[in-house]
Amino acid sequence: MSNQTPDNSEPTLPLLRQERENVVDFGGLCPLYYAPMHYPTEVELYEPSFDPHSAALHENSRQPAATVKVQVPLPCGHFNIWRPLHDRRAPVAARLARFFVGSAALQPDGRVVAPNNSTWDSRISYSSADDEYYENGHVLPVINGWRHGTLAARSLFRKVEHDWMMTYLAPEQGNSHQQPLAVWRFNYAESRRAVERFHAVLGFSLFAESAAVEWCVRPLSSHRFRRIPIHVLTPEEARYFSEIGSGDSGESHADDSLEQRARIIEQYCGQILAYRASSNEYNDYVVHSVPALAADLTQYVEGEYGFELAVSFVPASEGPDGWQKAQVARQSLHHPISGRMREGEDALSRCGLDFRIKLRDDIVVPPVSVELTHALTATAPEQRLCMDGPGCNFTICVRDPENTVGSLQPPIGAHEHVLRAGSEYFAALLESDMAESSSKQVELEGMPYGPVRSAIYFLYADSVPREESMDLNDWIVLLDVASRLSIPRLHQLSQARILAEVVPDTLAALQDPSDEDSYKVPAEYPDLETIELLQGVAADTGAHDLAQALDRLVAYYPIEVCENRIRSSPVGEFVPPPPHHMGTHDHDPGIRFAVGRAQGPFGRGPFGHHDFEIEGGDPHGPVQMPIMAGPVIHPEIAPGFAHAGGNHRGVHDGGFLGRL
Repeated sequence: MSNQTPDNSEPTLPLLRQERENVVDFGGLCPLYYAPMHYPTEVELYEPSFDPHSAALHENSRQPAATVKVQVPLPCGHFNIWRPLHDRRAPVAARLARFFVGSAALQPDGRVVAPNNSTWDSRISYSSADDEYYENGHVLPVINGWRHGTLAARSLFRKVEHDWMMTYLAPEQGNSHQQPLAVWRFNYAESRRAVERFHAVLGFSLFAESAAVEWCVRPLSSHRFRRIPIHVLTPEEARYFSEIGSGDSGESHADDSLEQRARIIEQYCGQILAYRASSNEYNDYVVHSVPALAADLTQYVEGEYGFELAVSFVPASEGPDGWQKAQVARQSLHHPISGRMREGEDALSRCGLDFRIKLRDDIVVPPVSVELTHALTATAPEQRLCMDGPGCNFTICVRDPENTVGSLQPPIGAHEHVLRAGSEYFAALLESDMAESSSKQVELEGMPYGPVRSAIYFLYADSVPREESMDLNDWIVLLDVASRLSIPRLHQLSQARILAEVVPDTLAALQDPSDEDSYKVPAEYPDLETIELLQGVAADTGAHDLAQALDRLVAYYPIEVCENRIRSSPVGEFVPPPPHHMGTHDHDPGIRFAVGRAQGPFGRGPFGHHDFEIEGGDPHGPVQMPIMAGPVIHPEIAPGFAHAGGNHRGVHDGGFLGRL
């Protein structure tokens, strides 16, 4: 197998190589729905919890009323459209507390909150030895069955070798008309948090030179997949990876150098590292991915709300068993994950597939700088300085063209070292040889007096006066002032407030199901005219984060509407046929993807022709099938729903865009 380079990014599989018509075109991949199973086969970690103290009492009785406050861990996104993803900090179900001995904290209200001791906000791990998926480092299965954790899969099965005590995903034997493929989909648009980092363990093994495994990634806002290069380490490079010595090759390298290893990993950033193992009596050619080494794939999806990851297989062309020469997630049956509760997250290092995502807010507001904190408390640590207070040695005069009455624009008194620490504009001014630097006074021409005063006040109090009464226009003016005075924290805060004004966050309203009115407020989406106006404001004020967030909203809005329609409508068209088991092969018949079906304004796929409606059903009708847990929906919104198993569960709302 030859090394791949980042320049050669075109997938070889035609289904992945074709360009999507738009962002909601599934390109012939039919999403498959698998109804969730229940404990102990499949665990629902994030169950609604009831606060007994919130129960209302009847007037003449000590018995609590039927209505209590329900605390629902809201999802931060969705995995393969239907399954909710939760932030690592979300509290797990109290009944599962015993599984987190030493790694979780029991709160006074009875909730179990796993400590956020990881750099990843969202993590999905798959163990082929157990055939189970795990979420956020919790060693309890959330999905049982490899296929149930994919968006779509074809011509693959889980092979179990009881003689060699190994298991892996491989192409189906005798299949020649379809190239094997599996796709996973992540979408965090619901929480409006973009991908900051993405690392993944993509384990694979090749036992013939003609066999191949190809990994591809596609941001959901992109119309094309990109191939992820694979670099096979040279013998010299492989010496610095000690984990290779524990692989099938049986070799051991004692001269491990962390510094050289880090250089190699950095050099091949964005690629999957593999190594050539020693041949044996059965195979002359053996290539394995470096065990448990997560490839840094951030460059492919950074700044996106979601992405799809696909793997395709090319069986070996020679030999009767060429179908099993290309393997993914190869794992020893001697080292399963289940039952390793006390090992905790360390047990997941044995997983053949491990997706780790670090998220960030659309607009990150930095903390108060150390320099400014020191400047405010340097003279009197027990007492903070204040604007127009004692000791002010710098005067700011504002010539507001909108206000011709000078008496309403009194000079603003400030401290030189505070201005220097909090504003890049004043720092440059005071460092210069200009007259303002020596006179300790500056006149600001053509700027609004009120916002300037609010900006200087913000340096001292870290808050904006009368913030709760400010509207969109007020924040736009303040953003312009923060840009001209170069106050970084206020500049970012203004961008965040503008975005919140434009696209209200309705997730907070959904957290209190006892308030029926909270379910009657649909999420709003700004019209394109407003977005174009704000994009112009962002360009004029250097608000790059705001501009990128607006671009993401425009790109992901139809994606969220599409996924919403799928989640809230009957899933009959997405349910696969019953599995057909053949011994230990965990075999499913090849799923025929709906290529070119429902050709309409929203592209190929199983969706209707108008407004994302699904064929064969009323998208606004009653929900008839059980779907995964999520925010509870009021009966007026989803009538006639009963969750399978009788758990305290409601219908999943499907996104911050609400019911559109």
